[in-house]
Amino acid sequence: MDYEVIEKLAANLKTGILLPAQPQDIDAAVRSIVDKLPNTPVEDVRAAMKALNGQRLFDHTRTIGKAWQDAQPFDASVVKLYAQALIDLFELDPAETLLSDALREVRRAPVGAQATREISEYLGLLGRIEKQRFVKTGDLDRLVSATDRYLEQLSGTPSSDAFWHAINVIALMAREKDLSVWATHRTTAVPRAEDVIKTMSILHQQKPDDPWVTATASEACLALGDCDAAELWLYRFLHHPKVQPFNLQSYDRQLREIWGGNPAGDGTRCADRLSRIIARHIMRTQAQFTISTAAIPALKKALDASDQAGLEKNFLGERTFSLANVRDMLAACKSIGCVTNKTGARLGTGFLIDGQWLGLASAGPVFVTNAHVIGATVPKAIPPGNALVTFEVESETAGIPVNYAVDETIFTSPPAKLGTSDPKGLDVSVVTLKPVGQAPTQFTSLATANSLPLIESKARAYVIGHPLGGGLQISLHDSVLLDIDDQERLVHYRTPTDPASSGSPVFNTEWQVIGLHHGGSEKTPRLHGAGDYEANEAISLSAIRKAMQQRGIVASSG
Repeated sequence: MDYEVIEKLAANLKTGILLPAQPQDIDAAVRSIVDKLPNTPVEDVRAAMKALNGQRLFDHTRTIGKAWQDAQPFDASVVKLYAQALIDLFELDPAETLLSDALREVRRAPVGAQATREISEYLGLLGRIEKQRFVKTGDLDRLVSATDRYLEQLSGTPSSDAFWHAINVIALMAREKDLSVWATHRTTAVPRAEDVIKTMSILHQQKPDDPWVTATASEACLALGDCDAAELWLYRFLHHPKVQPFNLQSYDRQLREIWGGNPAGDGTRCADRLSRIIARHIMRTQAQFTISTAAIPALKKALDASDQAGLEKNFLGERTFSLANVRDMLAACKSIGCVTNKTGARLGTGFLIDGQWLGLASAGPVFVTNAHVIGATVPKAIPPGNALVTFEVESETAGIPVNYAVDETIFTSPPAKLGTSDPKGLDVSVVTLKPVGQAPTQFTSLATANSLPLIESKARAYVIGHPLGGGLQISLHDSVLLDIDDQERLVHYRTPTDPASSGSPVFNTEWQVIGLHHGGSEKTPRLHGAGDYEANEAISLSAIRKAMQQRGIVASSG
């Protein structure tokens, strides 16, 4: 580890700049900041947390926020940034407690202008917590509560300072109308989308550095049904010089989760049209495609109708996919699970494969993920007894969250550094699952490949996972298979991934699993020759199977 690089990373983070770096180096830089918190100006801490949130590295923001909260004086802005990270990590209960405690702190005694400014932000974040609870559970009371929490901030607040709350009220009330929810208890005046657009047009000139202004204008036009104007503002947002991954994913999530936008829809609905535009942009800039599990039935219906031209267009111009490819991809989604701790924080992904393929005596699917996601001895991993797995396609069908706990750990191997072909460092945990509070489900295993692809120009590696704060993320473009080591343990590919994609299955072009994604970097050591390159890395399933067989692993339960 290059300590000069780490200190440079830490120094730049404290100015609000995150330089390109390997994940382990960013982790070390964050630890360096935490170690020096007593001697670090709070402005530097805020800048580092804001930069990390901007790049959606919420787990690192959480690390700094918790360390500050445990040992340093109360700071209203640090709390806000910490709470933002917890919400995006789906740690909704801890975030609510943090914000409620902070509100009491700033209200009980005279505070400065900075802390006073954050009160509105706290209240808005509490509204977002209720919104995410509604999205997660479908509970209509949560929807009403979210609307009420945003709405109560508008009374007496200048319109130019409350556009975040106003546009959320407009969106949530539109969702209430769609669901035939009529909340008759409200007395606060409801904001009008026309007024929001007028305010945003003024702020667009006054605050040209704020990308949220353009996103809010786009959403207000969507509410009015003026799709051409919504699209114009959306393009201004997407190409704003200050827009970051956090901004993009936030608006994308709002379009999908609240407005019901489906990037693979037929484009007749405005929300679908906007969702498709932002999905294409993310594909071009981050080479990722995110889809809500709720959209999968519609896609399957389109497949049954054999609308090949429409599907090719809706899948963002990726012409290498046949109807059979898309059908297999969608079928795979139901066997991919999101791994959380018991507070609901999304910390990784995993998938089901046939235990007999791994050489286990017991038949039936087993769940495969990284040891740094579920592991008893790996730092920051979820202990098996605290881990929960949710297959979101199943939960969407059931209409409620369906959770599974770890029953038995069959095999585990700790992580090794990127580019290290270590047969004892495979970064894998193979476990069996048991239902929590419901009848057992008939699991479906993913198809597995018996051999790795040849390295040639048309070879691809596709990844499906559950990133932080989003739906199923499918990496389709820029998915070049780069290299495989001589021992056939490590697979390198350019396929982009996000945090919480750890443990995702890596597929070949036939949508058969070839490996277990476990990390990546802009400076991953090459498998052949000197130097490094931008690459992600998977552990091949065949290497995992071989290691299990060498240990004589036999499952006692399936």
